[in-house]
Amino acid sequence: MRQVDRSIRKTVAEIQKCTHGGRFAENARQNMTELLDFSANFNPLGPPDIEAIEKIAIHAINDIEWYPDNRYLDFKRAAAGFAGVDPENIIPANGSSELVRLIAETILDEGDTVILPQPTFGEYELNIKLMGAVPKLIEYRNVYRNIGSITDEMLTASKAVFICNPNNPTGTLIPKPDLEKLALKCQENETFLIIDEAFIELSDPEHSMAAKVNENPFIIIMRSLTKVFAIPGVRIGYGIVHTDVANRMENVRIPWNLGTISDALGIWLLEKHAADPSYLERSRELIRTERDWLMNHLSLVRGFDPLPSDTNFIMVRIRDFSMDSREIDLRMRSLGILIRDCASFRRVGRDYIRVAVRTREDNQKLIDALAESVTQWGRELAERKIDEALHQGKIASRTNCEYYPCHFEGQDCTFCFCPFYPCNDERTGGHMVDRSTGGQVWSCAGCDLVHRPEVANPILEALMACEGKPEDIKDIWKKVMEPML
Repeated sequence: MRQVDRSIRKTVAEIQKCTHGGRFAENARQNMTELLDFSANFNPLGPPDIEAIEKIAIHAINDIEWYPDNRYLDFKRAAAGFAGVDPENIIPANGSSELVRLIAETILDEGDTVILPQPTFGEYELNIKLMGAVPKLIEYRNVYRNIGSITDEMLTASKAVFICNPNNPTGTLIPKPDLEKLALKCQENETFLIIDEAFIELSDPEHSMAAKVNENPFIIIMRSLTKVFAIPGVRIGYGIVHTDVANRMENVRIPWNLGTISDALGIWLLEKHAADPSYLERSRELIRTERDWLMNHLSLVRGFDPLPSDTNFIMVRIRDFSMDSREIDLRMRSLGILIRDCASFRRVGRDYIRVAVRTREDNQKLIDALAESVTQWGRELAERKIDEALHQGKIASRTNCEYYPCHFEGQDCTFCFCPFYPCNDERTGGHMVDRSTGGQVWSCAGCDLVHRPEVANPILEALMACEGKPEDIKDIWKKVMEPML
């Protein structure tokens, strides 16, 4: 492979493929089980009218014997009407990924510097590097908190700035007035401001910068139908740019980049929802309601810190959780839930995951699966600690546990996870409580028995007498616990 690398384009040889969510088909084949995909962030309402979409697709098949009209005049008119611009401002695209590539091919030369806040969508950096340009990585949170952190000095030295708004993976939206200030500075410094608005219709379209393209030729807007209308299997997107830039992009756009079916579906979706925005209004209302519910329930998971979001996904800090993002991803996958491990995003590491906002039923399943994964982890940890204690032949009290002391000073931590759980015996001080996610669960909050050294010792001895493989834990309960109750 090294010999081949010497013979292909240098920038290609140095690029690593981006990691994305939405790997449903791949995981479905591997697991052969029913899966819920929280790793991809689509409109939770689903496609607006699946029967109508099917009819349009079937009808479009009648035209597959001919090339589409590469001018895409009807699509441009439909997209312009939806976005509130002129047809001459529209660039058809085979989804956002192709649009990022086309923008990079149009404006970037080798050696150009491009300001790139991080973390953000990985395709930006890939295509910057593919063109031989240089990404200048800065902290997204600094830009989000203060748009002025992108200074005139930085803009003078740069060809372009990429802003994902709302940003993926953080879900945060930079207000329009702030972007207007940045756009003016970019125009003064002749620096392109590329704004990815793939999620703007699922957040707050009032903050779109699309209407500004004709007064500022250095603004480039990206849009996608994939997220908004929940149609990832059909690749449709479009750019919104000043007419002078549009002419240049049209000259290098791949011919026939929208197939016949994509063209027909795109026109119908854009025209229908420009005339009747009720589907999008209901979508935003559902997202707000379910996002609040999900934020609340995620925050109840010990070690989870969901970050504020303005759109249909939530980034969760798990730095204080018992598992890292990779382990949570693997455990949730085994339970039929796909989440986004954010380790592939720059400056994130394994301290974050991202989950989509879906319907209440699906969101409940996510919370239940998270609870089950924590329970599984606790059981496995308990088994390891008990096994260590059995081999040592003595109690293994620890004071360096992150939860120490969870009951009282001087406790014994041999049994971090009670081997009798759930005992359902209120004499211990435990009792049934209502779960925040519905139903009831046994709570040990009022019980400290297994943390008492005088109790932990006889439990351990009984386990050792069974050689670590007790036939019935109830026998040990009767032998050790019953006499104290």
